[in-house]
Amino acid sequence: MPKQTIAHYHQHAEHFQAQYDSVNAQDVHADWVHLLAEQTPGLALDVGAGSGRDAHWLAQQGWQVTAVEPAEGLRERGRGTTGDQVNWVDTQLPLLPDLEAPAQGYDLILLSAVWMHLPAAERPKAFARLTELLAETGMLIISLRFGPSDPARPMYPVSTEELAQLAAQHELQLQALTDSTSADFLKRSEVSWQTVCIQRLPGSQK
Repeated sequence: MPKQTIAHYHQHAEHFQAQYDSVNAQDVHADWVHLLAEQTPGLALDVGAGSGRDAHWLAQQGWQVTAVEPAEGLRERGRGTTGDQVNWVDTQLPLLPDLEAPAQGYDLILLSAVWMHLPAAERPKAFARLTELLAETGMLIISLRFGPSDPARPMYPVSTEELAQLAAQHELQLQALTDSTSADFLKRSEVSWQTVCIQRLPGSQK
């Protein structure tokens, strides 16, 4: 992830924490909360955990959560939100080099409002690493942001088609959880979202 982007989130951590925490995690993730209800809480990885809103939400439901956040300001504020319920790690995509992952992988990996910050050249490496970290029956949830970029924290075009192609290369399948994009919870008219769930194909092995 570009250093400029990480630095911006660090420098403006107070602003972003207030922004993220102004909306309820369950509302933000309404497109896939039904999938979560079908899962027995296990090991979860929240990549780009920001203020800790989502990590805290998962921990409260019984998940053992590891939160990855490279922006120090946000990471420290997130620790304040989650306390000892969540394990915080300072590392970043595409390779998450400082993450000590469990041998069996994570039952849930969440990338909420993260994928658009990865340049196209980094995405195959990032996706391969996430695949390595995914448990046999785990699910990878990625939210895709559609809308203009922000020069202070560059955002790159995303598509479900790109992710479907990456998934197929790793014997995974992608399910778009809605037929169309949904409105932005921060009420930005120019921004919309779509969430996908990625899982292993039946019979494929890690």
